[in-house]
Amino acid sequence: MFLIFVKNISMKRIFTLLLLTSALLSFSQNSKVEYENFKLQDNKDLIWRKVYELKGSKDSITKLLKESLTINSFLSNLEYSKYSFNGFSNYTKISDLSGLPMAVYTDFNCFISIDVKENKYRISISNVKFKPMNMNLGLVEMNTNYVLEDISVRDNHHEIRKNKTARRVLLRLNKDFIKMLKLQLVKKDNW
Repeated sequence: MFLIFVKNISMKRIFTLLLLTSALLSFSQNSKVEYENFKLQDNKDLIWRKVYELKGSKDSITKLLKESLTINSFLSNLEYSKYSFNGFSNYTKISDLSGLPMAVYTDFNCFISIDVKENKYRISISNVKFKPMNMNLGLVEMNTNYVLEDISVRDNHHEIRKNKTARRVLLRLNKDFIKMLKLQLVKKDNW
């Protein structure tokens, strides 16, 4: 009787441990479809998304964002409508190009969406496109366009490439996006 009781307790612990492990694994970041704030969508598009916590009402956060957009050249093209800013960014370059593929050496722009809620706002970036790169290969001149997915998403599988080059591009873009999208407050001089 005692052995049956011990086995039941052991089985309950094992079952609980297995259930806990599966729950943790299901909620953890899947490196095949997520990396450095980038998430691979079902249609194989990469979206960079980050939520920023900021105490305040929707109106006060919107006012701060409007002021910040006027001094941020990367975001100055965004248009406001109903607690949301949308539009294509201005062109810029990745700040550190060392070790990155030639495809990302040109300027890029992207579609940016900023959604404002109470005490937070969410920035989503998609459609990262690099300017065409002109290459003269003797008799043939090539003009190639690259999008971020060409460099970072596997062709025949629904996953982010595992090689260092693709991961390095995403890592550098993530750092640049965080730096460029940091809320910059307009300093007002008090006389």
